[in-house]
Amino acid sequence: MKTNYNDKKKALAFKLRLEGNSYNEIRRKLGIKSKGTLSYWFKDLVLTPQAKTLLKKKMDIAQSKGFFKFNKARSENIRAENEEIYKKSIEKISKLSRRDLFIMGISLYWGEGTKIRNSTKVYGMEISNADPYLIGAFLYFVRNVLKIDESKIKAGVQIHDNISALDAKNFWAKITNLPSNIFFIKKQISSAGKFKRPKRFLPYGTAIIKINGRQSAYEMKGYIDGLSSSLKGM
Repeated sequence: MKTNYNDKKKALAFKLRLEGNSYNEIRRKLGIKSKGTLSYWFKDLVLTPQAKTLLKKKMDIAQSKGFFKFNKARSENIRAENEEIYKKSIEKISKLSRRDLFIMGISLYWGEGTKIRNSTKVYGMEISNADPYLIGAFLYFVRNVLKIDESKIKAGVQIHDNISALDAKNFWAKITNLPSNIFFIKKQISSAGKFKRPKRFLPYGTAIIKINGRQSAYEMKGYIDGLSSSLKGM
């Protein structure tokens, strides 16, 4: 009896399937267009344990690749969305009014400054932070909104042993527009982080800005309390 072409292809398909080939692999190798044809042929086929194991491995790999592609596409979408949110947020901040700068300065000191306590002697205001933009913004507020005399502004830097005092002074002098020689250095010693702190941890330390004057401190306390009271009534 003569074996036709389709019988040969079917027999080869069975052989490939029992070897652990997937439907898509068999279709590509034999040029079979329809996956349904293979499903019909293999409906009663019992796979060997070896073939089942191999097919499962291939399925796991295919799923992991698909998951990777999905995660990559999702990450790209999130990145694009974040960029769009960021740009729109920048656009919402137009030129700041004097009132905006006033509230900004009070809020900065409220969050980062040293507040008056009943049991403490008051010599002025003090704020410290490692963010150069925050320190620069606060000094703009001090100079241009509060109109505090430059002679009342003092500065220092708190550093760890991994930081150059000279580099720290020069960096913050440029940020604050203050002479580098007025900066005092405060060494921070932490035994807990001695061997854990990265070399570039706070590369220029933490700036300390002091505004001499008891009156300025109480003025700021009044601003903060007034702002707090206004928020309570909202």
